Amino acid sequence: MREQIEILASLQNVDREIKEKNGAKQVLLEEIRKREDELKMKRNAVTQLRAEWKEKDKLRQEKEHLLQDEGRKTMEKRMRMNRIKNIRELQALQHEVDQIKQANSQIEEELIGILEDLEARASMLKEKDEEISGLEQAWGGQKAGLEARVAEIDKEVAQTSAGRQTIAAQLNGDLIQRYEMIFSRRGGMAVVAISDGICQGCFMNIPPQLSNEIRKSERLHLCPSCHRILYYKPTVSNDKQI
Repeated sequence: MREQIEILASLQNVDREIKEKNGAKQVLLEEIRKREDELKMKRNAVTQLRAEWKEKDKLRQEKEHLLQDEGRKTMEKRMRMNRIKNIRELQALQHEVDQIKQANSQIEEELIGILEDLEARASMLKEKDEEISGLEQAWGGQKAGLEARVAEIDKEVAQTSAGRQTIAAQLNGDLIQRYEMIFSRRGGMAVVAISDGICQGCFMNIPPQLSNEIRKSERLHLCPSCHRILYYKPTVSNDKQI
């Protein structure tokens, strides 16, 4: 059993290395996702801003067309005024012209406000476009580097996993299943040594009788507290005692 547990300890070192690499990979992938999401949000904001600008510009065009129409009406009424001899009819027509001028003045003020708003939005759009362009350019290089590192980790994990298979092939099937269950439940530490009668996984005292049996390594023993697989790894000084 001592030999099997020592192999398990070797397997655990490999599994911990794989776990660490996969963890680093997930950090990189999360960084890529986060940065992509941030960029996407900025692009969406610009798209929304551009849509608002177009809607505002459409309103500008409508106002300008309205002004042109009202201008033609005013011109026609003034031409009619030159032909009218009746003073009452002339006054009525003049009143209509004055009302159109007043309405046009209101439209012109609204149009000026729309043009100022369009100018401000155009300036903001230009600023946002430049910001996104700069971010995309900078992120493009960083993303390529992160993706290259992810591919590198995948390659390293594949190589380490191949070595793991060689080690795992030396273990009893039931033993490795038990190990893998504990490994997943105990944060990647399934096999631990005892030192001075203390489990190095949970740092709880091991009963003396159990500690003696672990030293013999005749069968599998679990920590009574954390249920990790225990083994005895003698120190130099203890070797002399043995």
